[in-house]
Amino acid sequence: MTDAHILVVDDEPLAAEQMAKFLEGPAVRTSTAGSGRSALALHTSDPADMIVTDLRMPDGDGVELIHAIRSNDAELPIIVVTGQVLREAEAEALDAGATVLLRKPLDLGELAAAFSANLKAG
Repeated sequence: MTDAHILVVDDEPLAAEQMAKFLEGPAVRTSTAGSGRSALALHTSDPADMIVTDLRMPDGDGVELIHAIRSNDAELPIIVVTGQVLREAEAEALDAGATVLLRKPLDLGELAAAFSANLKAG
C-alpha cells in the first residue's frame, strides 16, 4: 500500500507540527504549510490525500484554499480546524466544500475520528 500524504496547514507552526505528528504513522506521511498559498503550492508539487487546515490565516486563508482545491478535486477530504466562533465563518468553510469542521481547542479524538472516516489512501 502506498503511504497516504496528509497536508496540515496552520499559521501557528507549533499547532501544525503537533497535528502532523499526531496523524503520522507507518502508512501515513505528513507535511506542513503556514498559509493557504504555500499549501496550494505544496499540494501542486506533492499532492495530498487529505488536507487538514486552519480557517483564518494571513497570506491565503483556509476558505481560499478550499475553493482552489475544489476547483480541481471535488472528492479530496478537507478537515477544517478553527478557533473561529462565528457561525458565518463555519458556514463559509462548509459552503466552500470542507468535509468536516472541528473547533479549537482541538480534541485529538475528534481529529482521529475525522481522519479515519475520511481518508482514502491511494
